[in-house]
Amino acid sequence: MIRKMITISICFTLVILSFFTETSPSTAKAADQVTINVDGLNVRNGAGLTYSVIAKVKKGQIYDVVEKKNDWIKIKLSARSSGWVANWLVTQKKTVTSSSTPAVTNSKGSIVESNATGLRFRSGPGTSFGVIGVFEKGKTASYLEKSGEWIKISYSGKTGWVSSSYVKVKNTSSTQRSTGTSSGKNGTVTASSLNVRKTASTSGSIVGSLKKNATVSIIKESGKWVQIQTKNISGWVHSDYLKINSSNSGSKENTSSSSNQSSAAKGSGKVTATSLNVRNSGSLSGSVVGSITKGTKVNILEEKNDWYKIGYGSNKVGWVAGWYIAKDSKQTTNTNTNTSNSRQQVKIIYNGTNIRSGTSTSHSIIKRANIGESYGIIEKAGDWYKINLGGNKAGFIAGWVVETTGVSSPVTKPGVSQYIKNKTIVIDPGHGGRDSGAVGVSGNLEKNLTLSTAKLVYDKLKSAGANVFMTRSNDTYISLNSRVSTSHYRNAKAFISIHFDSTSDRSVSGTTTYYYHSLKDGSLAKSVNNELVKQTKLRDRGQKFGNFHVLRENKAPAVLLELGFLSNRTEELTVATSNYQERASQGIFNGLAQYFK
Repeated sequence: MIRKMITISICFTLVILSFFTETSPSTAKAADQVTINVDGLNVRNGAGLTYSVIAKVKKGQIYDVVEKKNDWIKIKLSARSSGWVANWLVTQKKTVTSSSTPAVTNSKGSIVESNATGLRFRSGPGTSFGVIGVFEKGKTASYLEKSGEWIKISYSGKTGWVSSSYVKVKNTSSTQRSTGTSSGKNGTVTASSLNVRKTASTSGSIVGSLKKNATVSIIKESGKWVQIQTKNISGWVHSDYLKINSSNSGSKENTSSSSNQSSAAKGSGKVTATSLNVRNSGSLSGSVVGSITKGTKVNILEEKNDWYKIGYGSNKVGWVAGWYIAKDSKQTTNTNTNTSNSRQQVKIIYNGTNIRSGTSTSHSIIKRANIGESYGIIEKAGDWYKINLGGNKAGFIAGWVVETTGVSSPVTKPGVSQYIKNKTIVIDPGHGGRDSGAVGVSGNLEKNLTLSTAKLVYDKLKSAGANVFMTRSNDTYISLNSRVSTSHYRNAKAFISIHFDSTSDRSVSGTTTYYYHSLKDGSLAKSVNNELVKQTKLRDRGQKFGNFHVLRENKAPAVLLELGFLSNRTEELTVATSNYQERASQGIFNGLAQYFK
């Protein structure tokens, strides 16, 4: 009898344990979610393209995962309805279990300080992108994000990239404690409710809000954003919703001091900005009282410190930024060409910049200028500016080697990025999830290296204006069919699959570019391979035929890149560095530009 009781007790315990063991995973699955990546994504009644469509879902919507089957995911549409979507058209997110997705490098809430004289401020993360200004030594800017060896910042109203080697990242909170309210200004909130953000961008996370008429201390100003501090909160707000006053002097003093630079500028002009704010005073601290659209004609009543007092609409008056107003040409025909426009200036960003006697590099050099020097612009002549050198002398300077102020459409010399713009490109980080790919001598996983390199390529292509997509953006398993399907769905003009190699012979090294169809893929393979070798400096193993699924089944020009051998201890240590991945991504970017060129 005792044995029977013990046996029954053990069986009962096992039943209870099996119940918890089986129910636990389903709870975790229910907590998995997906975000829809495309508009109008078909939801089907089965896991395959042959099943009928039962619903359509919008981009950005989030759904709970019910079940997974091969390349398909069953999502919960409502309490009584569910359906299947293709896993390559959604982003999967686990909310219960910890994710093995590589962390995105960011330092939101931080500022960046320049450590170099004349640090170039570029339009994208790489030396192939054009210089849009100079981030002077000692100056600070808002930290937005990092991509390899480059940091994206917001500085002087512009967004761009600087090399991380020449800047120092500081935490905002510590800066606030040390600097206090060093600007000597305070402000008043003009909006009914104003969001305070961690960074100087609408993408910055909200840390709190302020009510109308709340008073704040001004830490510093950066473009159209203001860093503020109150007793309970600190962060960034947009200047359109803040009236800024100096704590040391009243607004009357400010008005009188600037009146010396005011001048009558009666005439008319046309708005060049898409939407231009009209304010109640001639500065960014003025409250917004209206807005006017591109092409609107206005009467110029007064000019003060680069701002115009205008008349518009039915007897409306206000102030607008003068650099967004194009004066009627009739007003300037009688202007002395030796007198520069006081609003428009060029600032030298390179030592030894040539100033010439005419609008081409074949004209003689009449002067060499150095970093920091400024000259008034007389007129624009093609891609050159005619500038005032003083003493009734004038010269010409190339518009793409200077920084400008007060110019609505500055000259930019397009680099290789011009050939990338609007091109649809799919980047395929090899392996992922349960498929780790090759494992290096020191333990580096191929799937992690391919993803980090692919993200750098993505950032460069995105900055150049490409329509770029990744087959995976986290540590997720994606089938070969899904990778090719992404290329076909996006109608890609180029497909780049990124890998790292391995072999039993640990002395083998170098990069290899594989292609399948010489007519379809050959040109892309040649361009990318040439630029990749230039940047990485590794042994060139050349372009080779490769019978790989992502190449063979792909309708788009496609290549598969092996960016070094993880089986070679020395090469593994090299390719695992951010410096190497930066150079490799630059080579891929340059190769694509040469291909499309």
